[in-house]
Amino acid sequence: MAACENCGSVYAALEHSDGTIRPIGSRDGCTACGETAFTPLPDFEDDSKAAGAGDE
Repeated sequence: MAACENCGSVYAALEHSDGTIRPIGSRDGCTACGETAFTPLPDFEDDSKAAGAGDE
């Protein structure tokens, strides 16, 4: 997941080996404003998986 650096629209995205981030299905960048710079969103841990973490 990544957010457009201009308007904040969020997209499912891929990070390429050269470090660029592109939204999936939108080669021209953000469909809302046309920006081509994106910031990856932090990973959020799935609470249902974390609930049992460490339990034996």
